[in-house]
This record gives sequence, structure tokens and C-alpha cells, in this order.
Amino acid sequence: MEISRGQWIIIILLTLSLIATAGFVAFSLAAVLSFGPAYLYLKSIRNAEETDREPWSALRTVFVWGAVSGVFYALILNGLGGSLVFLYTGDDANLTFILTAIIVAPIVEEFVKPLVLFRNASVKGEIDEVEDGIVYGAACGLGFGATENILYGVSLGAESGGLLGVIILVTLRTVSSILLHLTASSFTGYGISQYLVKGAPFGVVVKYYLLAVLIHAAWNTAAVLGSPLILIFSILLAIGGLEFSKRRIRELDLEGSNILPQSLRADGGQEDWWNASKSKWSKNAQERSPNTASPIFESETDSPASTMFRDVDWRQLLGGGLFLLFILSDLLFA
Repeated sequence: MEISRGQWIIIILLTLSLIATAGFVAFSLAAVLSFGPAYLYLKSIRNAEETDREPWSALRTVFVWGAVSGVFYALILNGLGGSLVFLYTGDDANLTFILTAIIVAPIVEEFVKPLVLFRNASVKGEIDEVEDGIVYGAACGLGFGATENILYGVSLGAESGGLLGVIILVTLRTVSSILLHLTASSFTGYGISQYLVKGAPFGVVVKYYLLAVLIHAAWNTAAVLGSPLILIFSILLAIGGLEFSKRRIRELDLEGSNILPQSLRADGGQEDWWNASKSKWSKNAQERSPNTASPIFESETDSPASTMFRDVDWRQLLGGGLFLLFILSDLLFA
């Protein structure tokens, strides 16, 4: 992994600015409490893939992109978008804040975070399985979330409660918003890997990007409403998102449905390879762990690009319904 000169400049300027804002101790605590758990989350996501795990060099490249370049671009674009909203709302600062958080930020941040999966040739070359997109999407989301965590911690946390405020706010966001970024970006990454590995239409990438935007917007809506009940449920939802992403990685990995040789991407041999590969990997998966995961595709006619939510059970659907109900009730009865 090589950190570019531009990234080093951003890191130095951002670090000096944050230290000047809250002091060295507050900044150091926020950094440790943010990047330490983010690394553990990333390790957990990587280890969910039992075969052909992603190299740490590529994962670090993606993580640094999210933590440095992604945050830099997001700050600029969010600022521009917020300024336009401010003009549109007639200089209403409160309404500007709400619309920027719910509309502008999700659109911008879910766009800039996974750009590295297209821009970096070495990372792009590592995406040879569908689950790889989930892993790398999660990695860039974790990097972005960790830096964002520090920004909020040393500004809002230090302002409201000093050093203790930094610790409390950063800790809460470590088990909530960082995981939100992981989950949302993993969906976009999944769409990207469908496009790169399976040759799916680019519309698949757009579909999962929009899904990531909706997840992010729902989360920010809950944060803006500020209800303690919604906050607790949002934390549980974020943790569930982490486990859901890991589960999908395991299932895709065990099914062995995804390594598509370059020679087959341009010709008509994909179907024969698909059946042969599926049979071979299914046998290997049963030998390793016969009862650890259910099949992803129940029939040969299932579409690989439509399987992200196939195993969502009634509990997950109920949880999503309750989440929306909590938001609606808070809007109606606040």
C-alpha cells in the first residue's frame, strides 16, 4: 500500500486542524477509539471469507481511500451541496442542516466512498469473486466512518463535554455510524462486483448505490430526529448490518459461485463454467462444513444479480418495519 503525496497532505492538514480544535489528548483518544475498532471490524469482514481471502495490501489501500480521499471529497461536495440548499431554503440554517443531512450527505458520501474500486487498478484486479465487492465496499466504508468519527468527536464531543464528551460520543458512534458506513458501502460494492465479475449491466451498480443512499438517509433521519428509542434501534440495526454482510460473504464464498476467468467474460462459455464451478465448490463446501450455510441459489434459473436479500427472514422484515414505524411516530407526535 502506498499513500500518495496528496493523501499525506490531507492527513497532515486534517490532523493539525483537529489538534488545534480539541488538543492532542482528545484527538489521540478519538483516533484510537475510532481506528482500533474499525480495524477489528475489517478483520472480521475479511475472515468471513474462508477461501481466497483478500490481501491486506489491497484492503489497506481501500481503507485509506475511504479515510482520507473519500472524506476530503465528501467535505467539499457536502459543503457545496449544503450551500445550494441554504440558498434554496431562504437562509434557513436549521432546515438547511436537516436537508443536507438527509439528502445531500447520503448521495455524496455513498458516491465517493466506493470510487476506489473503479479508480485503483490493483484493487480492481483483486475483485474476481462476487463477495469481494462486499469486502472492499465494507473496507472503504470503515475508513470513511473512522475519520468521520474523529471529526465529530473532537468538534461536537469536545464542545459539549470536554474530554469525557469526546470519549462518549466516539464510543457511541463506533458501534453505530461506523457500522452504518460499512453496511451501506458493502451494498454498493456488491453491485460493483456484479458488474466487474458477472458482466451485469451497470444499472445493477446504480441499483445498489441507490439502496445504499436510502439506508444512509434513513439512518441520518433517525439521527436528526434524536429520539432515544430510535437511537437504540439504530445501533442494533447497524450491528445487524455487520452480521448480515458477514453472512452474505460466507454464503457466497461457500457456494463458490463467483470466480470468473477473464477468458470466459467475453465469450459464451459462462454457463458451462457456472454449472461446473457450482458443482465443484458445493462439494467442497459440504466437506468443510456441511451445515453452516444454506444454498444461495435454489435452482439453476436463479439470477446471481438478485440474491442479496434472498435469505432475509421475517425477523429482519419486522425489524425494518418497526424502524420505519418509529421514525413515523416521532415525526407525528414530536
